[in-house]
Amino acid sequence: MTHSSMVNFKCCAGVTALFLALCAGCKPPVSAEPPAKVSASRAESRSIPVMPFLDGWKKPAVALLLSGEQHGYLEPCGCSETQSGGMARRADLLRILVEEKGWDVVGLDVGGTLRRSRRQDEIKFEKMFEAFQQMNYAAVGVGVEELKMGPEFILTQMKADPEELARSAALVSANVELFGQPDLGWPLPYRMIEKGGVKIGVTAIFGPSLTDKVAPAGVNTNIKILDPDTVLPGVIKTIEDQKPDLMVLLCHGNDAEALKFAQTYPQFRIVLAAGGYEEPDGKPIQVGKTWVLNVGHKGKRVGVLGFYPDNTAEPFRFELIQLDKDRFKNHPAMRELMKNYQQQLEDEDIAASDLFFISEHPSHATFVGAEKCGTCHTKAFEQWKGTGHAVAFTTLKEGPWHENRADEKIGWIKRQFDPECLSCHVTGWNPQEMLRYGSGYVKESLSPHLLGQQCENCHGPGSAHVTLEESGASMDELLEGRRKVRRTVAEAKKSMCVECHDPDNSPKFTPERFDEFWEQVKHPFKD
Repeated sequence: MTHSSMVNFKCCAGVTALFLALCAGCKPPVSAEPPAKVSASRAESRSIPVMPFLDGWKKPAVALLLSGEQHGYLEPCGCSETQSGGMARRADLLRILVEEKGWDVVGLDVGGTLRRSRRQDEIKFEKMFEAFQQMNYAAVGVGVEELKMGPEFILTQMKADPEELARSAALVSANVELFGQPDLGWPLPYRMIEKGGVKIGVTAIFGPSLTDKVAPAGVNTNIKILDPDTVLPGVIKTIEDQKPDLMVLLCHGNDAEALKFAQTYPQFRIVLAAGGYEEPDGKPIQVGKTWVLNVGHKGKRVGVLGFYPDNTAEPFRFELIQLDKDRFKNHPAMRELMKNYQQQLEDEDIAASDLFFISEHPSHATFVGAEKCGTCHTKAFEQWKGTGHAVAFTTLKEGPWHENRADEKIGWIKRQFDPECLSCHVTGWNPQEMLRYGSGYVKESLSPHLLGQQCENCHGPGSAHVTLEESGASMDELLEGRRKVRRTVAEAKKSMCVECHDPDNSPKFTPERFDEFWEQVKHPFKD
């Protein structure tokens, strides 16, 4: 490893978690901060030294903007104060590279753009490709997430006009075949890119280790994964015949496959690999003269690779850059794209569709709303109304409460039609699956009694409990019914709160600090 490979600092949060989950419950009881205090707080935050990036780099002949395994994270959660990532900050990094530094930049993505394969994900995929297009991306590898969308959907992304295709970000894979038609031409087997006087040949491989996830033996999915060692030699020869200055392999597989391809096919000087750590250390793995790179998950970081063809001893520099709020702004073009995305979710009424529906809660009871609970549990209800849980839905419409993000309320993009937000900001959804129960919140006009993070999200739907209490049941029946809706602090600490308060969306909410946060929302068990 040479000193030319640079390492950036690590992000503080990151485990498998929901996108856009609730952090409203972390807030103190509702009381607006005086403007002077807010301003002072923000001024203090600006005085904190900001870590430089690409420090000391000379202008490369071309720079590659490297990304992958985004898993549906178009933007940081609006509830989180510290979460990194987002297309808007990535676009700002590109602006800095192109407009301020004057670099020639090409984007490459290893794939894994989505998390699920619902209608919302189809919309998100299309918006992601709009973003890729605007950010000078040339190639996106085909991964598990892309293939789970189905070959029919994948084909809808193909540009029929060759000139339009040449200008577009394209799906690339040398060994993915759709509908048993090798001449279909999509995904592209490879792509040639010319930028800054440099010719770059790019191809991608779908790792055989992942085949069972998209094309299991004996199941006709209209997807065929070819043997990489059968197809790569021919693709390499085709690329080499065009005399590239640099060859890049996008490997959507596991670490072992990436290292194997780097060793077997040294023609690729760069292998961008999926399947690594969510938060890699940013150090290239050197296999001969080839660098194997991993950029992590969820779009929290992107890699910048500088290519210096005249420096034969050290032709590359690499840095993994964390897209934090202190160094990068939200690019206006990406904010507009996000606005269009949210508008399409509203236009298609995605959250209210049957695609996001679970027939009933496991308890078989239905949701009645906090107002009904409050007719008996008056003190608990009054306590709840003073917490962030009660205004969780409002934050989707008006913006985050955090004082150090007050500027984002200006031009706030409303998200009250987004299932990925609603699942933790309303009542009657499964937050882990982002699906609504039959009696859960549908839309504001139909379910005004279920706005916010209410009692029943923790205690379970209350219809059976209400019926027992109002029916003149025996004491034994009443006690049994009350037992079913009772929850302990130990249960909350172990498994309940973290369904929404995960490290991505509520990074300050940790097991060690549970008691501190519990003080903000605790309520009497009896009135």
